[in-house]
Amino acid sequence: MRKLGLVLLSMVLVAGYSYATNVTVPTKIKDVTIYLSGASLSCVADAKIPSGVSTVTLSDLPTSINEESIQLEGLGDFVINNVSYRVTQDRTPKGDSLTKIKQDLEDKIAVLKYTKDVYTNEIEILNANREIKGANSNLSTVELDKVLKYYQSEMLKLKENIRKTDKSIAELNTELSRINSELAPYRNRTKGEVVVTVSSNKAQTIKLGMSYYVNCASWTPFYEARVEDVNKDISMAYKAKVYQSSGYDWDNVKVTLSTGNPTLNGTVPTLNKWILREHQPQVRYSKATMKMAAAESVNYDMEMEDAAAATKASYSSNVARGIRTTTDEKMTTIEFTIDELFSVKSQQNDAMLTINTNKLPAEYVYRCVPKLDRNAYLLAKITDFAKYNYLSGEVTLYLSGKYVGTSYMNIAQTTDTLKLSLGQDKGIMVERTLLDDFSKKSTVGKNYKQTVAWNISVRNNKSTNVKLEILDNLPVSSSSSITVSNQSYDGATLDDKSIATWNLDLKPSETKNLKLSYTVTYPKTMSLNLK
Repeated sequence: MRKLGLVLLSMVLVAGYSYATNVTVPTKIKDVTIYLSGASLSCVADAKIPSGVSTVTLSDLPTSINEESIQLEGLGDFVINNVSYRVTQDRTPKGDSLTKIKQDLEDKIAVLKYTKDVYTNEIEILNANREIKGANSNLSTVELDKVLKYYQSEMLKLKENIRKTDKSIAELNTELSRINSELAPYRNRTKGEVVVTVSSNKAQTIKLGMSYYVNCASWTPFYEARVEDVNKDISMAYKAKVYQSSGYDWDNVKVTLSTGNPTLNGTVPTLNKWILREHQPQVRYSKATMKMAAAESVNYDMEMEDAAAATKASYSSNVARGIRTTTDEKMTTIEFTIDELFSVKSQQNDAMLTINTNKLPAEYVYRCVPKLDRNAYLLAKITDFAKYNYLSGEVTLYLSGKYVGTSYMNIAQTTDTLKLSLGQDKGIMVERTLLDDFSKKSTVGKNYKQTVAWNISVRNNKSTNVKLEILDNLPVSSSSSITVSNQSYDGATLDDKSIATWNLDLKPSETKNLKLSYTVTYPKTMSLNLK
């Protein structure tokens, strides 16, 4: 008997560990690190488990989780045996309630349709009886009158019943359409779950912390540049548009914006032997190159210093509280920690937040390229801006509180000066005219020799002194049969692209005339546009 008792006790103990207790608990998002593409989320959950083996299901998670990114840790006297991720059908109390209402409405509509069929059949019976009575000529006038009154009374009742039934069916169908619209988001809805198997030698409440990566989120930098006066610094607001479509709202969470991109390859490339082989070059166009070309064609002139490429994600959850933003410069990335709780709704318009605002010292100068546009544009030149950790992005420009346009900040540019165009100023007049007396064309053997001369007239109609840059270009030969000579650019500086630049200081009402001329010799068989 003692042996039998021990065996039974052992079976009970084995059974207790063989059948795991299932516990389903929700998770709460604590902080989010949002990358230029993707996001890393950290969440917590509390689970009450008995002694033995338990299965804890962390529910209501996105279906877009990168399974390999899941990391789990626990606080308590227990062991994590296994972690797995799955996608299941998402049944919510709200969805179940709407489904029940839908089924009730459909049942009511079905009953009313059956009732209407009964009324219709009764009308058919009345009509049939009327024909039978009408064919019987033995009925007296009194009896016939009774039959007709009965028929009339019953027919009116049935017609009215059908009318009321149709009205009820229409009202229920309207309500059914509303319920179906409200139920639509809950149909075929799925959710992610992380299933954790744990072992514990006692009943307790355990704490689980989990982090995971989703690719359905991003942030995009943009800027607001405000200039109150040409004698003051620029106020540059560094902002972000945040978007996520995980299917779950991020409500009141700690947010860190990272310039990293976990989807990029973080492995140093290996350089192999270079073997020369004959090949035919191909010209390919991609969306990326087209986008770059489009960015370079923007009217506003913006030049930026090179920035290091971000190739490694940073999973930081140390968020400082307050109303400021903390900048943390990592080895390969930069992180901006927003020091207040922030919410991002799923699949809604971009959420906007301000990273920081800085005062940028600037030099203001007017610039005009009269060959292309006679208008003078006010430029703000900003140096030493790399310390602000700016990324490429759109800039909205305001001058004296008025919107003047948008530009694009491109950090891929190689100059150390950022130039923001603040719009046209009609107070500066520029005119470029051909000097006919100095322009001529002659024949020299088999060649034409053509001289072209221009006058650029500049006038300051403003009440203050202005600094003005005038840009024009001189022709450059593309072959030995074309010769460019006698270049004159009247005190301008000439760069390696043969672009002449005049730097002028104009007093109020002052006018200056600038001369530009050149001579080109080329074959008669060639047609050139020299103007």
